[in-house]
Amino acid sequence: MSHPLAFANRSLYQSRILIAGWSGVLVSGRESEHQVAQAFAPVIRERLLDTYGWLMLAACRVRQLPLRPPHSVAELPSLPPGLVKPAEIEAFAELEREGWIAILMALPIDRPPPRGNQLASDAVALSVAQFERWYAELVALVAHVSDVIDES
Repeated sequence: MSHPLAFANRSLYQSRILIAGWSGVLVSGRESEHQVAQAFAPVIRERLLDTYGWLMLAACRVRQLPLRPPHSVAELPSLPPGLVKPAEIEAFAELEREGWIAILMALPIDRPPPRGNQLASDAVALSVAQFERWYAELVALVAHVSDVIDES
């Protein structure tokens, strides 16, 4: 397993723990759903984006790792001369433009809930179920990149 892929798996594992914690707090019913979402969503979003960044670095076979992973294709370091960005990076760029990664990246997690005359549609509903779906999407991406690395 490549070094960045190991970091991706670690971040993914941490995401799963945090999502389970979010679910557990909701089940207890002691806190408001909104406050629980505001507490967990930023941290889980960061972990999911870290997973994504380490995964991009793994796909590019980057050996000199940054202290923090990139959170977008645009933040990837330049590849050494002679190396070409793998096809997975273009697929990731497409997800950033129009897919679930674009939604995750643009998530305004610090926006307060709607009040007064503000439309409810202006606020993004943060739900543990949505983060579980993004987690599942990342699990599939990790498996795909891992298979590609194993085949090369």
